[in-house]
Amino acid sequence: MTLDYPSVLFILALNNLFIIALFIYQYFYQHKQWYLLLVALGITSQTLAILMYANRDLFPALLSLRINNFLLISCFAFTSFGLISFDGKMRKKLLWLFAVFASLFYSAILMVEENFTMLSVIRIASCSFFYGIGAYYLFINKNKYKFSILLSGVLLLYSIFQLIRAIHVYQLGDSYVFLQNSTFNNWFLIISVLVISAISIGFIMLLKEVDQKTILRKNKIIEKDKLELEALNQTQNKLFSIIAHDLRSPFNNILCLSELLSEKVAATENSESEEFVNLINTTAKNTLSLLDNLLNWAKSQTGELGFSPEKINLSKVISHIIELKTSQAKAKNISLYFSTTDEIELSTDENILGTVLRNLISNAIKFTNPGGQIEVAAITNQGYVEISISDNGVGMDENTLHKIFNLTTNVTLPGTANEKGSGLGLVLCREFVKKLDGQLWVESEKGKGSTFKFTLPYNIAAPKLAKIA
Repeated sequence: MTLDYPSVLFILALNNLFIIALFIYQYFYQHKQWYLLLVALGITSQTLAILMYANRDLFPALLSLRINNFLLISCFAFTSFGLISFDGKMRKKLLWLFAVFASLFYSAILMVEENFTMLSVIRIASCSFFYGIGAYYLFINKNKYKFSILLSGVLLLYSIFQLIRAIHVYQLGDSYVFLQNSTFNNWFLIISVLVISAISIGFIMLLKEVDQKTILRKNKIIEKDKLELEALNQTQNKLFSIIAHDLRSPFNNILCLSELLSEKVAATENSESEEFVNLINTTAKNTLSLLDNLLNWAKSQTGELGFSPEKINLSKVISHIIELKTSQAKAKNISLYFSTTDEIELSTDENILGTVLRNLISNAIKFTNPGGQIEVAAITNQGYVEISISDNGVGMDENTLHKIFNLTTNVTLPGTANEKGSGLGLVLCREFVKKLDGQLWVESEKGKGSTFKFTLPYNIAAPKLAKIA
């Protein structure tokens, strides 16, 4: 069966152009790896050789032949080296081997360029050599990638086919006509089209397999790091919990003793001693508040924070918290009001709500000037209650407003009486309000005070309770 040689050659060129476009696409939109361009360069060299042959009458015969042979030798070397570099490793020793043998093959071609039979034998042998090396290096990665074996098999078969063809051409001797329109040569071109297509598809699949294994390996590393980080966080939070819990008792004792001492000093009318005792008492209260926040934060992070919703009277809870904070407000001569409302009952966790209210009221006292006032209010709405804590203190600018609920920014501004803080209270409040299925936000203006507001539903939905519990 004799096929039309120019048509097969044209199909081979079109197939090569498609393969080149595919590899360029893979480079720019998928991998950005140099070996993709190297394979594309090898296929390009073969395509240029085909075009050079198709237009051989436009150039001097000797020049056309030399350029054509150079492009073909380059094609075999570039393509094979690109294929075996699929893992991104630059095998320098192998690169030198390819460069040396490419030079030797081309030098041999120059020496026998007048003998078309030997010229064809050397050219075909060079293809068999480079693809054989490629098959070997792909095969030794068989334990890692299955497509490496398939690609190795295709290259090996093609390398053997080319070796048999070289022997066949050598046996023909002078009767062999270079690129004769014969069945053997045409079928060789058809096989070349199929092999190039198979190599290209196999190489793309091999790269995808490499990507999948790389992603899997990275995911394992990420998962390991995640577990280590979680263990570290649990250890850290547990440590916070232990420290905060163990320090609460001595600070409670210091607080009780400082209050007793304050009463004794007040009876002596010694203003200087009374000032220092009050300072000790205030410092103890602030430190105890910090320990409570730290303990609650650690419990919330380790999942040890209990959640027990029950029916409560909101006015009573707020009044109780205000009563606890009255002495702290009086120390700065701050008026603390609660706008009375109708009896509001809702189902929520009283301890968590109390922690939120204590922190927000303490925060308002901290940033209100002596002689100022704070108002706590609660209003009902459809399906929820809105609680607000308003002060006429120093207020905040826009930059501070964006940072106060973020623990990483560590906003710890001093109070109007130079009170210190940790920046944990407001972060804890927002997290606790979320646990109560509500929302917390702040409205503030520099120099005109702040209003912290949060909402609570009348009843927390059953799925939410189950999740928290």
